[in-house]
Amino acid sequence: MVAKSAFLIALIGAALVVPTLSGCQGSASFGAGSQPAAAPTPPAPPAPPAPPAPPVATTPPAPAAPAPAAAPPAAVVKGDSVQIPGTIEFDTGKATFKAGSDSEKVVDQLKTFLDQNPRVTKLRIEGHTDNVGTPEANVTLSGQRALTIKNGLVTRGEKKERLLAVGFGQSKPVADNSTEEGRAKNRRTEFRIAEISGKKYLGLDPTGGAKVFE
Repeated sequence: MVAKSAFLIALIGAALVVPTLSGCQGSASFGAGSQPAAAPTPPAPPAPPAPPAPPVATTPPAPAAPAPAAAPPAAVVKGDSVQIPGTIEFDTGKATFKAGSDSEKVVDQLKTFLDQNPRVTKLRIEGHTDNVGTPEANVTLSGQRALTIKNGLVTRGEKKERLLAVGFGQSKPVADNSTEEGRAKNRRTEFRIAEISGKKYLGLDPTGGAKVFE
């Protein structure tokens, strides 16, 4: 009886040990058969940004050339008369140029005409007035105005021997002195060729029969 009991105890003990060993083997076998997971491949670093393109050199457009200044109108010669575009104006009752008028420009153009025509060896500058005032006073006023123009040409470099200033006063009107418009036309200066190459032009009196002012 005792022997049977000992046998059962040994059998039960053996039965209890087997599952424990088997469990340990199973655990050991699981550990030996597993492989560690491969580390993920890191992503490639981003490409560096492209360097900025160098600025394109550009040539600034050339500034537009200024328009050439218009040439002043040329003088026109009709017979012995030299007609210069523009009007010479004087202060009322005086021999001074009116401020703001084209008087100086006309004198400039007259100088250009003389420079371009050296064969004109004497130019007559005539002064004329309307009929306001006495005839004697008007002759003096017209002669002084012609002399103002002559002096303006001399100041610009013209030889005074080439110029003749005369005063006709009111003796040669070209319009009706009874109207303001007519009187304005009579207050004028005229330019005439008196000599060509030292000879009387058309055989006429260089003074035109008027009083000369020096």
